[in-house]
Amino acid sequence: MAGQTGLTPHGPRSSPQQFKKSPANSITVMGHPGSSAVNFDSPSAAAALGALGMAGLDMNLDGVGGLGGLGSLGRNDGDDRARRLQTVIAILSVSVSPPTADQARRVFADRSKQSKGLVSEAGLERLVKRLGMECMWEDDMGGGGAKPRTLIVAGSAIELLVAFLNDAVQSVSLAFPESADVVAKHAEEAGKILLDDLKLAPGQNPLTKRLDRFAANFEMLATLDKLSVIPGLNLFEAIGGIYESLERLYRWDLHKVREDPTYNGRNDHYISNTVLCTRNGRPVMHTRGRVGLSLDYWKEKRLLPAGTEAEAAYIQETEKTWGVLISCAPLKDLSIPPVRVSDKWVSMEVEKVNGPEDIQPGSVIDWLQPENTILQPSDPSKPDPGGHGLGADALLLGPKFPEVIFKAILDPPLHVPVNVWDEIRQRGGALPSAVFMAPITLDSLLFPVAPGTQQDPDEPRSITVSRKVDVCTASTEAAQWSQTTHRNRLWIYRPVIGKTLTEIPFSHPQQIIGMLPLLRQYAFLSTILQKEFGPNQAPSAPPAAEGKSAETTATTTYEDDYEAFMAGSNEKETYPSAASAPGLNVDVNFTTYPVPRLNITFPFQQRTASVTLEIQANGQVHVESQNVLDECNSTAPDGRQRRPEDLGKMLEVTEDIGEWLEFIRTRWA
Repeated sequence: MAGQTGLTPHGPRSSPQQFKKSPANSITVMGHPGSSAVNFDSPSAAAALGALGMAGLDMNLDGVGGLGGLGSLGRNDGDDRARRLQTVIAILSVSVSPPTADQARRVFADRSKQSKGLVSEAGLERLVKRLGMECMWEDDMGGGGAKPRTLIVAGSAIELLVAFLNDAVQSVSLAFPESADVVAKHAEEAGKILLDDLKLAPGQNPLTKRLDRFAANFEMLATLDKLSVIPGLNLFEAIGGIYESLERLYRWDLHKVREDPTYNGRNDHYISNTVLCTRNGRPVMHTRGRVGLSLDYWKEKRLLPAGTEAEAAYIQETEKTWGVLISCAPLKDLSIPPVRVSDKWVSMEVEKVNGPEDIQPGSVIDWLQPENTILQPSDPSKPDPGGHGLGADALLLGPKFPEVIFKAILDPPLHVPVNVWDEIRQRGGALPSAVFMAPITLDSLLFPVAPGTQQDPDEPRSITVSRKVDVCTASTEAAQWSQTTHRNRLWIYRPVIGKTLTEIPFSHPQQIIGMLPLLRQYAFLSTILQKEFGPNQAPSAPPAAEGKSAETTATTTYEDDYEAFMAGSNEKETYPSAASAPGLNVDVNFTTYPVPRLNITFPFQQRTASVTLEIQANGQVHVESQNVLDECNSTAPDGRQRRPEDLGKMLEVTEDIGEWLEFIRTRWA
């Protein structure tokens, strides 16, 4: 039987729930908060120290960034010392006069957000306590040599065991003892992700292994645990119930697409991407290094085929995926109904029988409205020990609705016009926004202005980029790859105010499904703009071909051009012409009203070609106008007729304006 340090409950292994009730682990000892960092073997020892006044050894430094506490001063931990030193420097830099306790706490909180510390016994314990969870250590008393230690983290609905040996993580075990099978069956996958966040990878140094990835995942679990009220409201079961309903909808979507003659002969990879990017998304639980439920709705290079299993695995690992993480948050907006715990958000048949086909042709999803979850009155003899969900000083005297709502977190966030930001949030049930904010243009969010540069939000802007693009020349034996240079210029004549969409409150998964077409629209728009005008582009050609690169050369406004003209400069200095430098000049005029629109002009067959494209819902590209196709090139060599809509489909496939242009120039010339 393993022994334990400090005062611990008796038995082979104490449960976290028993540990939370231990008097030796309370927040204060004999009313002295400064002694919170010291563990005593008995209440009598604590009383003796309190009577002698030794609990005041922190020298009243509690208000200075949390530097007080005898236990913290005695730790021999390099990460802790470095963090305290940075905190002191930050506090001293606030002002010449001594900072107030409130200023010190704010500085310390900002420092804590920036860095979560290193992976170590002390670092992990500090992180767990910072997130409001209770923990205890258990030592292995058997055998000789180095002995492992296990950190037991206690929660209302979770139990986390992290085993250390020589300050390195050996194993992680995550359990949900108070939850139903819809939660427990995914616990192993979540534990593996937490272990990957903590253990040393090949080539990693324990002195540089940080807690940031683990902190992001564990904070998701801690938030759900602290908002849960056990029994009565288990938010892990609420999230698991949404997953069960969305998974049922996803399987139905796959069946419907396979029945469609349009997709005859398509493999499972293509059909899965079609469902993910055009229908109701794909729910995944604990994947891509993130703990929790994600509804994936968009994927990079979604229309490119995967020939072999190795290629499919490479695409799965490297291509970017957009998703919506489903979590919970405290109820603040009374217009959002509270959470409901159910796995019946959609019927078992999914498709509504005898639906209103005269109103909405095609299949109609049979969405359901689960019953409200109501918290029952508390038992006065059993007060809520941790105050989870109710407040530490409040008992539930009568039935009430949970003060918790569902929250969708966009991963990654999306930059959208402010009217689209408001529309998406209203689709989740939020009231129209009336928050006054500093005007930030959408183009400034997509392409931030260089530090020290002033940009008037009402003034037009242009961005010039020189970029190398891969060109594939077809041959009878194999494709030949080469590179050419594009000098791209993005014109924003009518700037619009933008906002970053990060979180969306909602009450029913149907609301999130209804947002997906808009989210896909701006996910695709940001993809093609970043590839063409953003820095640090990744290679898009096959591994054997050389990757392309992009380098921003200038960001100018009309005032800049005017001043350059009056100074005697010419256009060649800011935007070289074909005569001054080799390559292809490409101009893109970007507008967002009423829908995102790109007007692209480029040299083509001894003339200037112009194509106007609209980026519509679900990332579909509509050709508004074009002068590329004429009588000379409207018929392909194989006799097939080329259509204007083929231009839009080509951009959907390539997701790259540069590659799209070179395809037109080399294949349609």
